[in-house]
Amino acid sequence: MSKQQGCENAPLLDAILVINPRDFTERRQSIERQLQPLGLPYEFIHTFDAGDLNAATQSRYFGQALLSSGQQSCALKHFQALRLIVERNWRRALVLEDDAFLVPQFLQGLQQAFDESACLDSPRVLFIGSGGNQYTPRRLRVPGQHLYKSDKGRLGEAYVLGSHAARLRVEWIEQHGISLPIDNLFERIDQECGIAMYWLEPPIVEQGSKNGRFRSVLEPAPPNVVRRFTSLLQKVRRKYFY
Repeated sequence: MSKQQGCENAPLLDAILVINPRDFTERRQSIERQLQPLGLPYEFIHTFDAGDLNAATQSRYFGQALLSSGQQSCALKHFQALRLIVERNWRRALVLEDDAFLVPQFLQGLQQAFDESACLDSPRVLFIGSGGNQYTPRRLRVPGQHLYKSDKGRLGEAYVLGSHAARLRVEWIEQHGISLPIDNLFERIDQECGIAMYWLEPPIVEQGSKNGRFRSVLEPAPPNVVRRFTSLLQKVRRKYFY
């Protein structure tokens, strides 16, 4: 697709889609408290809860993949979010996982990302979260620049894309299925389909299951207080010294 004609102004976001199991009420309340004051439209993805998965769906999309029911549910919820973006032909949609924590400068950072991405070639995906403390190395950062092209994805806690990139991901999954955790699979799909990956610096979303604010439900993890401490040390090292 060619560059967007004239890089015209557009609403900040068409929508926010939040990945959330129906019984994760604490996480849902947490993200709602953060989103409601922003005045941006959002909705929850409650389809494909782990307890709702059936053998036909699992066979169709996962085959012999060694993924837990939680990983399967998470992957299908992201898949459903992508399908909605395609069906509704959204130009800019944000997909959030329900353990996301938005920084105070969230709207400002989002606007900076969109200002810089307005004239970039499509398809593209903007990773606006820290991805478990992944940052563009200091030596590559330029004063005043916020988006950096990468050959790798971040984690799936917060990313923005439009219907073009979403359609490519959906078509790939329909053809090949889901054989990896969704974060890793998206990176593979984006690399194979030519979806440009950009990291926002500084990130404007952190993942609560990585920094100890929430217990991780997809992978074994130490106690929350330990994860808070180790995450903070990792963040300082990677963000300011790496």
